[in-house]
Amino acid sequence: MGAFRKQLFYLTNDQLTTYQGEKGNYSAGLSFPNDETGWEAFSRHLAGSQNTPTYLLADLIEEDFQLDSLPHVLGRSRRALIQRRLGQLYRDTPYRQAVQQGREEFGRKDDQMLFSALTNVELLKPWLNALMKQKVPLTGIYSPALLSTTLIKKLDLVSDNLLLVTHQASGLRQSFFQGSALKFSRLTTLPDHNPDTVADTTARETANTQQFLASARLLPRGKTLDAVILTHGESLQMLQSACHDTPALAHRFLDLTDAATQLGLKNPGSVTLCDPLFLSLLGATPASHYAQTEQTRYYSLWQARLVLYILSAGVVTGALLSAGANGLEALQHYRQSQQIAIETSLAQSQYQTIIRSLPHTAASPQDMKAAVNIEQMISRNAPAPTQLLGTVSRALDILPQIRIDQLHWRVSTEAETTDNPADPQQHQPVPGVAEPAPSSVLIGIPKKPNQILLIEGEVVSLRQDYRTALESVRLFAAELGKNKLLRTEITRPPLDIKPSVKLTGNAGVEETDTKTRFIMKLTLRPES
Repeated sequence: MGAFRKQLFYLTNDQLTTYQGEKGNYSAGLSFPNDETGWEAFSRHLAGSQNTPTYLLADLIEEDFQLDSLPHVLGRSRRALIQRRLGQLYRDTPYRQAVQQGREEFGRKDDQMLFSALTNVELLKPWLNALMKQKVPLTGIYSPALLSTTLIKKLDLVSDNLLLVTHQASGLRQSFFQGSALKFSRLTTLPDHNPDTVADTTARETANTQQFLASARLLPRGKTLDAVILTHGESLQMLQSACHDTPALAHRFLDLTDAATQLGLKNPGSVTLCDPLFLSLLGATPASHYAQTEQTRYYSLWQARLVLYILSAGVVTGALLSAGANGLEALQHYRQSQQIAIETSLAQSQYQTIIRSLPHTAASPQDMKAAVNIEQMISRNAPAPTQLLGTVSRALDILPQIRIDQLHWRVSTEAETTDNPADPQQHQPVPGVAEPAPSSVLIGIPKKPNQILLIEGEVVSLRQDYRTALESVRLFAAELGKNKLLRTEITRPPLDIKPSVKLTGNAGVEETDTKTRFIMKLTLRPES
């Protein structure tokens, strides 16, 4: 049985009948008597039903209804109050429930409640045991009386004082409503289902129910009870003859064929009892009326498996779609690569044709291309002292007491920057000795080289003040060092103040226009 099919069980005091329900089509199957033979046969029938949602419709005489009011409270206190009241009313059965039907208009405005229960526990027990034994996913236990609330809404039968009379396999059920709220329901057995018996019993029981409702003050004084009777065929004609209207009781008749059509049942003409009408309402019922949690456990597991199956199917479908999309994209890329290969081959053929048509040259195209690349690299990376001299010029504008005597600019490799260039003459060519070939790094291949600028200068002061001279040179070096790519080094300060150096001078002799000389090395690193 598939996930979108369901099996329905219609339980009466005498037997249980199976129905198959799918898309509005309900067909009766096997019937099992309410004895040990029927219970065993029913258990064997359930084998293989572990994946089919199952609904149990219990149409029993032993269903009790009580109207009561409770204080209006919320949350946990409300649930505890309802359970305590259910325990007081129906101590011997777990199949019980409470439905709020509004609030009183005056006083404390208590909640108006309808309490109901299936009181014959022993009648339900063997059938439920068989369902649990076979691990059948039981959706819930439902009552035709409580389903009648949905039925009158779908058939548009809502009235201030409505008595719904339905002819079912279990007998004749009468349910009393005020508005859409169920107040009372009872089931009367029929000795047989002959039209005469049904008509006589319906007329007699409807009148008796009207008198009971009036005496129990459920029917307001002076109000007419509107009795709507659902029946079919010959029974309908006989009922119209047997039921007579009175000031207290008015009869209306609704053919089962019309009712089945309104509910969307297939083959409405084949409906002769009200059983299929109630069975058709089970799929839209939001929650069970009487089932316990342990009895619907396998249905919860079935729902979880169904969700996992749907998710798995979604994942597989998504994977297939993704694989298909990737396959199409790969095919498109393959076609593009083939097209590119054809265009490349054509371009190479045209290139070779052009090469062969050119006049012969001493240098190969590859050598010319390499020469152009080298020329562009040298133009881009060739060193020039412009940047260094600009930085020094801006520093001299800030420190006018610094005067430059000589500048020695050169480029060097990384290794040469560690040499001590205090003596500018150490890099001068030696006569008679062949100079080694300069490194390609010095002309900017493959990147810009380091630039070194050796400054020989002096601090001009009107008097002999070495402290001011040292501070001026330090400020000059600090101003140059603001350039993050420039490393400054004072290789010869105006006054050597190392502990190992001997200081000499003439006391009391002051020289005018004293010049304090210094040498400073600037190293400019290329930008990375």
